[in-house]
Amino acid sequence: MMTEKVSTGKKLKVHSLIDKVYHPTNLERAWRKVKANKGAGGIDGIYMDEFEKVAKEELKTLHKHLKERTYEPLPVKRVYIPKRGKPKEKRPLGIPTIIDRVCQQALKNRLEPIFEETFNDCSFGYRPKRSPHHAMKKIWQEIKQGNEWIVDGDLRDYFGTVDHEILIDMVAEKVSDGRILFLIRQMLKAGYIDKKRRYETKAGTPQGAVISPLLSNIYLTPFDNAMTEKGFKLTRFADDWLIVCKSKAEAEKALKTAKEELEKLGLTLNQNKTRITNIKWGFVFLGYKIKQGKGLKLPKSIVKTAANALNLYAFPSDESIKRFMDTIRQRTKRKIPVTFKELVDIINPVIRGWGTYYHKANVRKLFNRLDRWIIRRLWSHRYKKWRNAGWKKYPAKRLYEEFRLVNLIQLIPGLERKPAQKLALL
Repeated sequence: MMTEKVSTGKKLKVHSLIDKVYHPTNLERAWRKVKANKGAGGIDGIYMDEFEKVAKEELKTLHKHLKERTYEPLPVKRVYIPKRGKPKEKRPLGIPTIIDRVCQQALKNRLEPIFEETFNDCSFGYRPKRSPHHAMKKIWQEIKQGNEWIVDGDLRDYFGTVDHEILIDMVAEKVSDGRILFLIRQMLKAGYIDKKRRYETKAGTPQGAVISPLLSNIYLTPFDNAMTEKGFKLTRFADDWLIVCKSKAEAEKALKTAKEELEKLGLTLNQNKTRITNIKWGFVFLGYKIKQGKGLKLPKSIVKTAANALNLYAFPSDESIKRFMDTIRQRTKRKIPVTFKELVDIINPVIRGWGTYYHKANVRKLFNRLDRWIIRRLWSHRYKKWRNAGWKKYPAKRLYEEFRLVNLIQLIPGLERKPAQKLALL
């Protein structure tokens, strides 16, 4: 048995886990996961294709180091990527070496089943069999129950302010294996390299690390429990969270309580981004904009159902639409030297992924407009100008049937089996 009862209480606690982390089968499973996720190399300059050639020997070495307590993770490579919706602003991202990612994944494989049963139902981020769509479904149902006021919360520099000792104490509540706790401390204290200079990490968990989402859920579970035990309808996805309330007074109370509970964990709210709003003004969460529409002005005698009495609608946020279009623009630049078929293959994963994420929202008109726009981008790439006769050689039907271009409209449930419609292209 992996767990056993602690003599002083009813809680289950793991006493021996490190041998299961460095077991060859677990390391091999971790490597396959890291390989599938791809990603760049760390400060050692070793990339995925190079590592794959020596993976067998590297896993044996990792097994040996973990078993003999000689494993030491390297600092992560810090890079800066544009903030969502703010391309001129950058946020830091930490890239561990591939072997360190394998070690983190091996640890995650063993820790996740232990802590999964302790997580609150209001938490949806990076958990098995849970997704942003499950979180949005919960929020949608709660709003329809009359919770029209929203506390839209944002944490200030969450990944840079997590207290290491508090986090390790939380892990120790379920895992008493000192070597596991030491391994987590090593990962947290590994530091980072920025412009060839090494910096220590006295707090926080690196964004980009395999283990960070799990540690994030562990760290914020006391917040989840405190808020739900006090009756607040909290929904959290990693460090993004919101609370739905029946009145503005309840929302103000929820915000005050959230601030107090977060301060106990050494976390603070971003006052510029945290706000109280109402569904009639709308709010954005996980890339969706939810708002109350005007609805149809019909006599009450005609209305036969209250399925959407609040006239709610969900729609991709403006930022999400812009990012999608920017990505398509980048991949369909006229100077990119690829064949027409290769170009379609390049953009198809982007279209399919983005469309599948939003295909259940109110997107029929939007998807139709974007389908037409994507085809014009393809024509423009082929003929090197925006206004051209591409419609003659590459009509929509040929693009969808012969070149297998992904059609956003056909990703919408109920429309996926209908033949490609003739589009009124400009």
